[in-house]
This record gives sequence, C-alpha cells and structure tokens, in this order.
Amino acid sequence: MIEAILRNLHQPEYVHVLINPLPVYGSAMGLIGLLAAICQRSRAATIAALLVVLISTAVAWPVYEYGEQAYDRVLSMADSDGQAWLAAHRERAEHLIWCFYAVAVLSAIALIVPVTGLDYTRSRRLYRLCWRKNTAP
Repeated sequence: MIEAILRNLHQPEYVHVLINPLPVYGSAMGLIGLLAAICQRSRAATIAALLVVLISTAVAWPVYEYGEQAYDRVLSMADSDGQAWLAAHRERAEHLIWCFYAVAVLSAIALIVPVTGLDYTRSRRLYRLCWRKNTAP
C-alpha cells in the first residue's frame, strides 16, 4: 500500500489533484483569520493569518506546474466533454495564477514592512486630522 502511494506521488496528475485545493481554501482560511485579527487588533494573530495567506498562495506555483505537467496525460485519457472541461480549467489557471502571485507578494510585504521600524503613527494622525476637518459640519 505504501509503495502504491509513493508511486502515485511521482505522477504529476496525482500530486496536482492532491494540492490543487490548497491555494483557494488556504487563502479563504487566511482571510477569515486576518479579519478576526484585525477586529481583535492583535499583531500576533495578524502575523499568523498573513503567514497562512502567504503559504497558501505560494503553493499555487507548484499546483500550476504540476497541472501543466499532467495536462497532456489527462487530456489523452479524457473524452470530448472532459477535454473541454480540462481546456477551461487550464485557461482559468493561466489567468488566475497571477492573482495568487500578487497576493503572495502583498502578504510578504505586509509581514516585512511593520518589522522595518517605519513610523506610521504620524500618517494615521494626519489622516484623522484631515478626515475630521472634511467631515465637520
């Protein structure tokens, strides 16, 4: 049984099916965690949620690569309806992969920027001051 599992892990179509849900479900879990962390104003929870988002969106790259490797093999096994679905799946992946890359970069930036020691209290005070002036009766 273990030999069969290890043999299947060398086939890109099985690995693709195994890790394909991770970017979507992981990003959703990270977003929920990030909203909870923002509501609680907890820096530790924000870091944890951003790490979940970063890891889950970074996994989109191997998902895409394994999908590309498996495409021809699965296409040869599929009937005409399956081939049409597979073409649509590939097209969606080619368009959406850049969104996952962008979110991964943004989450990495969000993790790094507060650590660099930049002072954002002045900009928040200025924003509050301007906002109060513009909304005064």
